Amino acid sequence: MNLVKSKKRVVDHGEVFTPPWMVEAMLDLVKAETERIDSRVLEPACGSGNFLVQVLRRKLAVVELKYGKSAFEKQHFSLLALMCIYGIELLADNIAECRENMLEIFGPNDVSCGT
Repeated sequence: MNLVKSKKRVVDHGEVFTPPWMVEAMLDLVKAETERIDSRVLEPACGSGNFLVQVLRRKLAVVELKYGKSAFEKQHFSLLALMCIYGIELLADNIAECRENMLEIFGPNDVSCGT
C-alpha cells in the first residue's frame, strides 16, 4: 500500500493513508465496539476506506457467527452493520475507491438479496 498518492495532495489536503497494520492495531483498542453489529462508526476523513472496510469485515464476521444459519437474519443484520458505518471524504477519487472497497466486502455474492 502506498501511503501517499502525490506530494501535491499531501500539501493541498494533508492526505496520507494509514497502513493496514496500524488500522488493525487502532481498531483493536476499541475491539468491542468494532464487533458490535449496531455500533455506529464515523470516519471523518475516510480516504479509500481503510478503517471502514476493516470495521465492516469485523461486523460481518460477527453476523456470520451469530446468524449464519438463517439467510433472512444474516441479510438483515448484515445490512444493519453496513448502515451503521459512515465516512466523509472530500476527494472524488477517494470516494469512488472507498465505495469499491466497501462493495468488495459487502457485495451481492456475500449477502443474498433474495432475487
